[in-house]
This record gives sequence, structure tokens and C-alpha cells, in this order.
Amino acid sequence: MGLAIKESGPMRRIPVDVRGLEFRAVDDIAPKLKNRQTGEVKTNAAGVPVYELMVTVKGEGRRAELMSVSLPTHTPPDVRAGQLVRFEGLTGFFWESAGRAGVSFSAVAVEPVPEGAAV
Repeated sequence: MGLAIKESGPMRRIPVDVRGLEFRAVDDIAPKLKNRQTGEVKTNAAGVPVYELMVTVKGEGRRAELMSVSLPTHTPPDVRAGQLVRFEGLTGFFWESAGRAGVSFSAVAVEPVPEGAAV
């Protein structure tokens, strides 16, 4: 993945260059749960519900990897398991908590790639 680091407040937002990458939905898009026991849906700082999409990402000549992408929206797109998808505004952000660290991914929008269209 092509990454370029851009400072954004206390966190580092990393825009992801998606050229040459193929994303395929593993599951249907679903609400991201804040609490699995109560079913409470996670919201962002603006109170917008957050949805989650598990995808495989594959670059030319590379093996596929699994990643989760969060999408804050009031109206989730109709994305189904098995569909090729296209992201708009895909970013990663570094997090660290209780001695653990990682990168989480978020997008402004996601849409299915029409059958036969170029990825």
C-alpha cells in the first residue's frame, strides 16, 4: 500500500494510495459494536453511527491480506460479501493503548464496483 504521513492533531492520519489494489468484501457491511453484550453501536465524535466492513486487499504480485475498515455514516451502502469494492478517502491511523499498538483503517465512503468495471 502506498502510504504518506500527514499530521492531523495528536494522531497521525495516513492516506492510503489505493491505486493497484483490489478490495473484496468478506462479509456484508455491519454496524460496529461498542458493546457486544448490549448491542450498542459505536458512534464517532459527531454522533454518527460507525459501520465496519471486512475486506481482503490484494496488490499485484502479492498475497491477499484481511483488513477491517470503519465507515461513519447514517446510511450504510449496500455492500455484500463477495463484491469488489472501491473506497473513497481511505486512511489509516496509528493507535496505542495499554502497551498495545496498531493501525486502524477508516474511509469516507465505499461502493460496490459494478460488474465488468475496471477496479
